[in-house]
Amino acid sequence: MAEHLGKTVRVEVVDVMGGGKCPSDYEVGRAWTITDHMCPSGMCAYAFNSLMPFITMLQYGGKFPWRDEPIAKICCPDADNPVVFRLTVEP
Repeated sequence: MAEHLGKTVRVEVVDVMGGGKCPSDYEVGRAWTITDHMCPSGMCAYAFNSLMPFITMLQYGGKFPWRDEPIAKICCPDADNPVVFRLTVEP
């Protein structure tokens, strides 16, 4: 088991765009809790790799200059069916 490195981050699907369907069958509301740097079961590795820099920043107390709160909205790299994820720090 990987060591807990910082704050817990919740990753939630908030939109599936492009009029298509995510090959991983993600639907709005699907969520994962991230406590380490391992791709959680059921999450697409391509999506996880695109989210990881933002997850790490939030785990260590960082925030983005364009947001007042420590939250991020990130798209997966599938240009035909982009999935939008919201990353928030768990209390």
